[in-house]
Order: sequence, then structure tokens, then C-alpha cells
Amino acid sequence: MDVLLTLAIVAVLVWLWLDGARSREFAIHHCREFSEGNRVQFLDQSIHQSKMRFARGRSGRIGLRRFYVFEFSINGTDRYIGVAVEFGNRIEYLSLLHPQGEIIQGDPRLAELSRD
Repeated sequence: MDVLLTLAIVAVLVWLWLDGARSREFAIHHCREFSEGNRVQFLDQSIHQSKMRFARGRSGRIGLRRFYVFEFSINGTDRYIGVAVEFGNRIEYLSLLHPQGEIIQGDPRLAELSRD
């Protein structure tokens, strides 16, 4: 019995790690596109997951909502913060904290959750 429990725990941890890697690549792709669309440089080595929560999606399905923080640059020497929220295979919220005003795409209600 202890062996089965250990294997189950290891399997869940491996799944979380693989799903997190997939999610991070998904977020990088969308953050890069969003940054390029707003004429800023996405600094892809700066992205990191800031938190992860269980949440209910629009369809009522429960899953993991991941919050990512990344950096972007306007002229190549400065650094500003961006935020991405991913749930399942969907980016729910993207934000660039641009010095001339925040640029938002997605559900603005998630802005408060991302800043907790």
C-alpha cells in the first residue's frame, strides 16, 4: 500500500511539473505576441510563475489558474513589468505596466487577483 501511495504522489508531481512546463511555454508565446503587438520588447528569460490557484473557469470546470510575471523593455535599456494569467489552454488576462499607462487585454477582474 505504501508503494502505491508513493507512486501516486510521484505521478502527480511529475504531471504538475510537465503541465507547468507546457503552461510556461504557452504563456511565453502569448506574452511575446502581445508585447510585439504593442511595440515593446518581451524579455523572455524574465518570465516566472508567481502563483497558482485552483479556480473555476467560465464553463464551471475546476482547474489550475497560473499567474505569470514577466519583463519588457521599450528601448532596450529599461525594464517594466507585465502580467499574464493562464487557465487551461487559454490566456485570460495580459497586462503591460507601461509608463504611459497600463495596457490590458482580457478580463479586467483578474487584475486584482494577479496583484494579491
